[in-house]
Amino acid sequence: MEDRKNLNTDFQINFDYVLTNLEKDILKANSLEDKLYLEISKSKVISLLNYVYKNIKCWGNSYNMKQYETIIDKYAEIESIVSQLELCLADYEKQFHMNGISYSIFQIGKILSNVMEKSDKNGR
Repeated sequence: MEDRKNLNTDFQINFDYVLTNLEKDILKANSLEDKLYLEISKSKVISLLNYVYKNIKCWGNSYNMKQYETIIDKYAEIESIVSQLELCLADYEKQFHMNGISYSIFQIGKILSNVMEKSDKNGR
């Protein structure tokens, strides 16, 4: 039971970190110059940030409803997009939080893996 509480707390901390920093990064992205960022336009960067934000925002409810598969189904795509953004915005790491967002998404993946493993052991 305590493990489950810790997983829930860890999920919430990482989830909150990702959403908060994505919101900030979306606002900052609007101030970027109109140029390519490793072959991705400013508008595409903004579009990808918004796409990631909208998808991850749903994860909190899915997690609380124990609909882990919903998160897992989108996880690889979201992780890939965040990695791409992290690379594109590497020269702007002081303004953007892509490294931290990427790390927190990785942590969410580990938490989901642990939750699914525990569910399988418990037969649920």
